[in-house]
This record gives sequence, C-alpha cells and structure tokens, in this order.
Amino acid sequence: MEKVPLPWLQNFIIFNTTLCKKEGQEREKILFYYSKDEASDDAMIRQVGLCEGMINFTNRFSNKRCEALETKHSRQVYFEPEPDFWMVLTVGIPEKGCRFVSNLTMRSLLITSYNLFTLFYGPFTPLMSKLNDLPAFRAKLKRFFGPYRTTVKVGESEILDYVSGVQYLPIDPNSYLCCQRLLSSLQDRFSPVLYTMLLYKDKLIYSALNKHDTRVLYHYLINILFPAHLETSGMEFISKSLQTTGRYLNGPDNFEENIKASRLHLTTDKRDGQLTQVFLLVYNNMDTTVCLMIDATNSCTKTFYKTLHAFLSTNVPSLDNIISKQVGPKSLSTVSSHVSSVSDNIRHLLYNHDNLAYVTTLHSPPLVSPVFLRTITDIAALIKERGDADIVIKTGSDIWISARKSKSRVLFTLILQKNMHYINVVEEVKRLSLDLFNKTYFCEY
Repeated sequence: MEKVPLPWLQNFIIFNTTLCKKEGQEREKILFYYSKDEASDDAMIRQVGLCEGMINFTNRFSNKRCEALETKHSRQVYFEPEPDFWMVLTVGIPEKGCRFVSNLTMRSLLITSYNLFTLFYGPFTPLMSKLNDLPAFRAKLKRFFGPYRTTVKVGESEILDYVSGVQYLPIDPNSYLCCQRLLSSLQDRFSPVLYTMLLYKDKLIYSALNKHDTRVLYHYLINILFPAHLETSGMEFISKSLQTTGRYLNGPDNFEENIKASRLHLTTDKRDGQLTQVFLLVYNNMDTTVCLMIDATNSCTKTFYKTLHAFLSTNVPSLDNIISKQVGPKSLSTVSSHVSSVSDNIRHLLYNHDNLAYVTTLHSPPLVSPVFLRTITDIAALIKERGDADIVIKTGSDIWISARKSKSRVLFTLILQKNMHYINVVEEVKRLSLDLFNKTYFCEY
C-alpha cells in the first residue's frame, strides 16, 4: 500500500464571543489558542475573527449553526459545547490526503476533548463563574488542552474516533461473579467508594457509571493515563506479568506523600443539575486495573488509602489469575480475534450503540488504506439515524464495503479480495454476521 502523508493539527482554539465588550478588546475573547506555527496576538485575533465571521455569516441562511469549512489545503470544524463558547479545530491537508479527513471525525474529536475537560473540571460556564478570574480560567484550559492536544491523532483512526466506543472483555458467568464479589466486598468495607470500574489489560469488564461517564473515563484511561504511565515507568504496563505488588497509577509511590487523587465531575446520579463530584483513584496489579470513585465530601486519611491498598494488593492478584486462566495465553490482540478466523482479506467492525461496545479487525496488520476507513465513517453517519439498513458498495479499486444495521447494532465489512462477485460478497457478509452474532455478546452492565 502506498504510504500517503497524514493530515496534521494546524490550530486548536477556544473562544467566547461575549468577552469582547468593545473594539480593541478582541484578544479578551480568546481563551485557548494552539498553533503549529508561532502566532502573534494579531494573527490569533484575525484567525478567531474569521471563525466568528464564518459562523455569523452562515447563520443568516440557516437556523443550524455552521459546523465545518473545507478548503483546498485545510479542514476547519466548529463546535459550540455551551452557549457563546466555541471550540475550533483546524487540520492541514497534504496534497494527496484530502480524502483521509472526515469532518465528522474531527467533530467527534472536539466533543471528546470537551467531555474529558468537563470530567475533570466541570462545564465551562460554571467554572468561569466560580473562578471569576479570566486569567485563572485560561490557565485551567491551558493546563488541560495544552498536553491533551498532543494526543489528538488526526486521520489515523477515523471510524473508531467517530463511534468513540468501548472494548469489552466477555468473560464467563463464574468469573464475572468473582469480579462482582470483589467489588461488592470493597464497597462494603470502604463506604466512601461510591463507584467502581474494572478493566483487564485495555478491555472493560464492569462499570458502575452511566454510559456517558463510562465512555469518557475509558477514553481517558486507555488513551492518556495508561500510555503516560508506560512512558514514565520505562516498562510495559499492559501485559506486565511480573508486576505483583500493585500500585496507584495516579497516586503517590509511598504513603508519606500527600495523596494526589484526581477530582471528577460525573453525570451519574446527577441531582438538581449538579454533577456528582468524586476523587478518582486508579489501582493496577498485573493485568487488572480497578478504578475507584471516592466521595469527594469524605475526608479520607492516609491510613484509609494504605488500608485500601492493602485490601487491593491481597485480593486483586487472585482475581487477575482467574481472568487470565479464562482468557488464556492467546488473549486477544484485537477484541474480535476469538470470534472469527477471517483471513487478512476480510476486515470488520461490529458496534452496538446501546452500550457503546465494539469489536474490530479493521486496524489489524497489514494496515488498510485510510481511504476505506474514511468511506466507512461516511456510511456510519449516513445510516446513524435510520432504522435497519443493508448497504453494499464496490469501490473503484475493486474493494467491497458492506454495512448492515439491525436496531442498535451495525456491522461494517471490508473485503479486500479482488475479483469477487456481488453474490459471493453477500454470502461472505452473511457468514461473518452469523459467526460474530453467535459468538459475541455485549454485556449490558
């Protein structure tokens, strides 16, 4: 496959249109600004002015807000997460890469970044009101979005960024009961623990949070916390079978230091419009990770955290052993390798919108062209609001793409084998559908 240069992040902007009270205060409306190239205040003001002008201009012709602007060398997406707050993502396009960037995916990246920010700091409007200090508010945005923008990989995942799903690890009922027993015992003994999540490697087994919070926290763990821990520790975190003592991933290495648990703002059990505030503590032992959401109103001492650590260090290794025996040494390098013996010429993505679960081989080596991933993303957007759907298309390069939607489930199939007839494609998709639906289940946790 010909290697084509990928798009790059050109700028990332957050501004509030109400902060400019009069002419000459245009810089005040800019809350966060990242540019690939160094930008002066005048350049930032011009760029934000162009964005605001485009949004206002298009509002004259439609009640819907402007969502994207496409030019020959760039794509720009606009997202208004809260009234008067705008987030703008601009991506530079290489000469041969225009087909690899989806506005839908870029918008999904913006939504994910906003959801992650609100998870840790809460929504923009109440935070700005609470701080009552624009420099302090800008500092909060810079502290989060500055490092976060380095994790944004435009054009590399496409459909997975668009669905923003969760990879579950299906386990047998007995093993699942062992997981529930441990988590129930933990919460019975440590009452400040309000919610828990359990992962094995990078797959989710259980979450007590609602669907929205589960998706956002899972994204944070898999794409930010785990990779950051891998880099700082200089050793493999996931699949590190020699690690037996366990440790807090977002806490101190010893209990003489102050506990640095992250504060989260959850929509789970939200009351009277107020988000539920908890402290996040992430504990890892061998291949098993336990996320603990601790009541933020409870004053937990160092003794509490030491006792909690002792409990986890005693009980998690045995649970890890139970799960690892079931999964076995040939555990999934992709979530779906256990459900299909499909050759490299056939790739698939099965997604369940109800619980966000997906299994996929689309990104297994050898890698497929980003053009096909972009096409699948476009099809996903096309059938999102439809009921049942069955689409089969043939590309100009003799590649077949199929999309089958039934209620909340959708199966995308990419057939790379050349010279296949339509009837053979339909039969292959039917066989794959039966194989996946019979051998894959999505737990409604």
